[in-house]
Amino acid sequence: MLEKGYSVPELLQPALPQSISWFPLPPGWLVLGLVLLIALFIFLLFRLGRWRRNLWRRQALASLQQPHNADGWLALIKRILLMHQPRAAVSHALKPEELLSQVEIDSELRRALSEKYCRPDNELDASQNARLQTQLKTWLEKLPYV
Repeated sequence: MLEKGYSVPELLQPALPQSISWFPLPPGWLVLGLVLLIALFIFLLFRLGRWRRNLWRRQALASLQQPHNADGWLALIKRILLMHQPRAAVSHALKPEELLSQVEIDSELRRALSEKYCRPDNELDASQNARLQTQLKTWLEKLPYV
């Protein structure tokens, strides 16, 4: 049986198949990459939309830092209310008391703004301006996102 020229195969160390990869095949990576890119793109679109919808809030917060008279404060409050309520509901408010009833400020400031609206001496003193700024800022931050 063991003739000349005949070799015995190596049975102690047989040829094994290649090990299985833990990573997906190249088409799988392409699909996974595309899915991740699409998800990232959709996420960025939503963030951009939210950022653009809240532009008015950033502008209002920046406008709060500037000093205003009673007419300026009421115009700012009216612009903010127009973002959250229908135009018909806000435009029917002819008196400043009707506008200020929807804003969370204390009664002394509400009375002072109502009395000084459309008057020649419509300037608020520094302490009233500072209190009004802080109260309007907290009210503005409590408003829901649109």
